[in-house]
Amino acid sequence: MTKLRLISIVAISLVLIAASFVAFELFTVRDSTERLVKVQAGDNAGVIGDKLKREGIVRSSSAFRMLAKLRGADRSLKPGTYVFGGHSNLWNTVSRLAAGHSENIRITFPEGLSMHLTFQRIADSGLADYQSLQAAATDTALVRRLTGYPLASLEGFLYPETYLFPISSSPDSILALMTQEFFRKTARAGIDIWQIDDFYRKLILASIVEKEAGNSAERPIIAGVFDRRMRLGMPLQSCPTVDYILEKKGIRRAVLTNADTRIPSPYNTYQNPGLPPTPISNPQVESILAALKPAAHNYLYFFADNQGNNVFSASYEEHQRLQRRMRL
Repeated sequence: MTKLRLISIVAISLVLIAASFVAFELFTVRDSTERLVKVQAGDNAGVIGDKLKREGIVRSSSAFRMLAKLRGADRSLKPGTYVFGGHSNLWNTVSRLAAGHSENIRITFPEGLSMHLTFQRIADSGLADYQSLQAAATDTALVRRLTGYPLASLEGFLYPETYLFPISSSPDSILALMTQEFFRKTARAGIDIWQIDDFYRKLILASIVEKEAGNSAERPIIAGVFDRRMRLGMPLQSCPTVDYILEKKGIRRAVLTNADTRIPSPYNTYQNPGLPPTPISNPQVESILAALKPAAHNYLYFFADNQGNNVFSASYEEHQRLQRRMRL
């Protein structure tokens, strides 16, 4: 093999490798949270690419900058707000830049998020800041207007769903959209909340059931456990209520400590009988239905197994025996 031919083969191989890399970068789909990116006067594709890489939206800021230049998307950048991320590849990401301003941002809220974590997710997207959302959600006049109840906050009413928010949304309009979805979902499920005298208490119970349930079938059973405990004057002893206290302190634990269960707080159901003063999460309608109609049984205890489900028992002795068996 001649030296010239060897050089040609190496050159072709390098071109093919480069082409494969470019194709991979261009068309490999990445899933990321949609985020608003504000383009200031003088910003270029390099500045935007660096930010998108930091946010995990693109793998390579250099590839983003190169493609933006090749497509001419960096030559007509206008100051404004753009949406990047979601289920997208590099080509689509640059296309958003080339298309100009975005109209909506998609944000998904999983079931069982607290108001605190809901607002953190919105703030991370860039749609609204945490403090403004918190102030609006604890404005008692707004809360009453949105829910019909004289409550201290919207905790429990911010329905978990995927939303398309206009990028110009105010905190009030964000909260209004989420509470409207709550009332739409409950109405579709046949729940007339105005005919239920203690609906807010049921919503508080549903928020605990949402955090405790390992699967949908367990929801009425867990609601029945807590209903029985309250009828017997037993404390609920629900770990998620203590997690709710710790969450606001930035603490997350796989297992609570004994000291955690002694935290003085009206939300600590190890220390206080009955329900906490407000919901501890934003539950889906299935948990609300379970709270409205708890299953009838003789269970008083349950614990999570290592399969994502719960194991139920009628006595503390049986509860301990089952736990010991699970550890074997």
